[in-house]
Amino acid sequence: MATKKPAKLAIGKKAAQVKLCPITNKPMTAVKLYGKVAPSGMHWVVVDDFNGSPDTISRLIAID
Repeated sequence: MATKKPAKLAIGKKAAQVKLCPITNKPMTAVKLYGKVAPSGMHWVVVDDFNGSPDTISRLIAID
């Protein structure tokens, strides 16, 4: 019986990088966002500070 491999992120090595928030100097994490308020797609986010408020949504950095 064949086993399935886990899915890999399409952004590859960019997700393994450590990126610091330019405002708070906290480490950011690559996440995929879905939502009506924030633009959907892959973004760098400070997970500890993200609560969906307009202030934290303005700090999203899109992954190219």
